[in-house]
Amino acid sequence: MTAETARAEKKAGARVCGNWNKNRLKLHTFWNSLANNIASPFVGFNITVSGASDILIGYVQAISTLASGVSQLIGGSIADRTGKRVAITILFSLVTGVLWIGSAFFQTPTFLAISFTAITLAMGLYSAGWTAVVGEGYEGRAKGSYLSTFARLTSAGALIALIMTTTITAFYPSYFVLFLLSGIFFAISAIILKGQKEQAVQPQALSGAEARDLRKYYLVTGFYGVFWGFAWPLFTITTVKIVKMSLFEYSFSQVIAVASTIAFQPLMGRLVDRDHRRGVFWGRMGLVVYPLAYMVFSAPWQVYAVNAFSGITNGLLNVAFVAYLYDISPVGHRGKYSAEFNLVTGISTMAGSLTAAYALSILSVQNSLWISLAYLYVIAAVGRGAAAFIHLKLPFNGKIQSANDEALRQKA
Repeated sequence: MTAETARAEKKAGARVCGNWNKNRLKLHTFWNSLANNIASPFVGFNITVSGASDILIGYVQAISTLASGVSQLIGGSIADRTGKRVAITILFSLVTGVLWIGSAFFQTPTFLAISFTAITLAMGLYSAGWTAVVGEGYEGRAKGSYLSTFARLTSAGALIALIMTTTITAFYPSYFVLFLLSGIFFAISAIILKGQKEQAVQPQALSGAEARDLRKYYLVTGFYGVFWGFAWPLFTITTVKIVKMSLFEYSFSQVIAVASTIAFQPLMGRLVDRDHRRGVFWGRMGLVVYPLAYMVFSAPWQVYAVNAFSGITNGLLNVAFVAYLYDISPVGHRGKYSAEFNLVTGISTMAGSLTAAYALSILSVQNSLWISLAYLYVIAAVGRGAAAFIHLKLPFNGKIQSANDEALRQKA
């Protein structure tokens, strides 16, 4: 967020937390991303390579959103009620690190699925604290730019993590080292946050209009989530069984995707600031491209090419949906409503992912794998496109924007 924007928003009464931009929070964001991206992106790939069933692959691809959403709902309510947002963040960053270290020593598909479920439950409780810290840290129109600050640090951590994994897997293709490093980095991120002061927030009551807006947002999110998660196991199966990417090639493709996100993130943040609702729409509509692209992939370079432009949609995904959620939810309860939003996303994407995995196992009996995948990719693309347009029917919180528009006009 620029100094000019900050001053303009101050005139409009925007609330900017005095602690959010301190080095400790920035360092924590970076190290937590480093920890999360050095192992978790490879769990689905690991499961698929090990010969797991399509159903187990679908489960692993979607359980992170569902399990995290369930535990975050509990943690979010506790964070808002007790105000111990930082303490919850520190505790479950440590717990997540311990679980990753334990998982490094057991690599069977079934055990990995169980341990990953436990890890995502712990990450949900971590996210409950962290999203409450971030969600209550700023009040004003330029939420896209505000959230982009954290998103850029997250992407920077992810990029370095994936460069590390690409280097490691080039010489020592072992998941043991990746899981072990992830656990260590989670512990470091917790230690960095130690000493951060808790943030004092005056909670506001949920109005009837806000309650209606939240219900509509949850409903639209759930409908889209089914088709969003529908493609997830298909992507992994395509990269392993059709494209036949090695662990090194897959890691390198993730490096390209994260680098693209870093490049496009500032622009996407500014675009979201102009209209949070349309930012959500374009973020959803942009995801239609991926099922259609993966349907024709046959070589690693094609994955690299698409990932080079994926930062456009990733940049929107990082900020648009959360910015809109913060618009329509009351101050002091962002932990709870962020958790509810993630739970809705988790349930719907889990349903879509398992449905696609089951459908693929049936279609593959009488068709080739490529034909079966093509059928399902078309369903995913059409469903995503149709569901995206429903987002244009979402209500828009005009009061916040109009007040800040006036301040920005006066500044200009």
